[in-house]
Amino acid sequence: MRLTLIISSLTSGGAERAVVLLAEGFLKKGYQVTVLTLENQQHDFYQLPNEVKRLALGITGYSPTFFHAIINNINRIRILKKVILKQNPDLVISFLDTTNIVTLLALTSTNYPVLLSEQNNPRTNSKGKMWDYLRFLTYPIAAKVISTSQGVDSYFDWLPKSKRAVIYNPLATVEDGKTFDFTQGVDADKKWIIAMGRLTYQKGFDILLQAFHQIVNKYPNWQLIILGEGQLRSELENLRDDLGLNHQVILPGVIKNPFPLLKKSHIFVLSSRFEGFGNVLIEAMACGLPVISTDCPSGPREIIRDGIDGILVPNEDISALASAMDRLMSDEQERQCLASHAPEGVTRFNLEKIVEMWEVLFSEFLHKKVK
Repeated sequence: MRLTLIISSLTSGGAERAVVLLAEGFLKKGYQVTVLTLENQQHDFYQLPNEVKRLALGITGYSPTFFHAIINNINRIRILKKVILKQNPDLVISFLDTTNIVTLLALTSTNYPVLLSEQNNPRTNSKGKMWDYLRFLTYPIAAKVISTSQGVDSYFDWLPKSKRAVIYNPLATVEDGKTFDFTQGVDADKKWIIAMGRLTYQKGFDILLQAFHQIVNKYPNWQLIILGEGQLRSELENLRDDLGLNHQVILPGVIKNPFPLLKKSHIFVLSSRFEGFGNVLIEAMACGLPVISTDCPSGPREIIRDGIDGILVPNEDISALASAMDRLMSDEQERQCLASHAPEGVTRFNLEKIVEMWEVLFSEFLHKKVK
């Protein structure tokens, strides 16, 4: 069976990570896998297996006016349709909202079943009124909309249940790799709280910095490490400096293999204002870390068993986050108790199990195609 997976890019991010993992999983099942990216390969962060056919279309770009945006998107749709038709896949799987819409528009006059992977919650992650309208217009013609959590799926209650499914993102294989480079300001003699994600408003690292500031004087032997890059780096560095956290908070950037660092850390914190799923949570838990997470509208509550393998705190509540961090930083026994249950809690996200769930959908649409 021929599968074509479509996403804007393979830069660092949860959806991009999911595409690469699923491509690997589908490949192991004997499928022919092609991955199309709308962007070129210049900024790739993740690498696909050599056996996966990769086509980078390079059809994204800035549109200075609304008129230019219309013309550019029409051109993207035309090129994307031509490339997909040439691949002649049995199934098309598209990832992320705007790419999903462009893919559906490209294939409206064809018979290809299109499965959409919705990675974010549109209630909290709107791309604007035009894209919201196009979603309502196009999503009903998709073969299925697959949400990455129940919270995301709840947004799509305007679609028939037969058009919807929930499949979580898969867990990456926990790799050992080389040890972390301690020259980046990380003190090997201190205990570490770690956070990961793009340096954007969504991830709430400003909330995390303010929470850490409330308790940091009690814990001079702890550091906060925030892995990631993004548009708010300067703002976050300024906030860190204004709070007097220069030596306690380190922002090393993006690391290809974060697992050695995760395994040496003591607590993982997710401070997001909103999530679709929360891939970083399952990676941290697979490394045996106790986790603290904001109870944002979708994702973390479906991963963490509160009080068993992690702690949920009210969303955007700085004091509650500080209190939870204080609680675990001061209690090694509770950290170990939560950590001991963390790996077992994420076995349901193993790649093999997630691929099997996708295969159930495949069989449904291939059966219809045969008929």
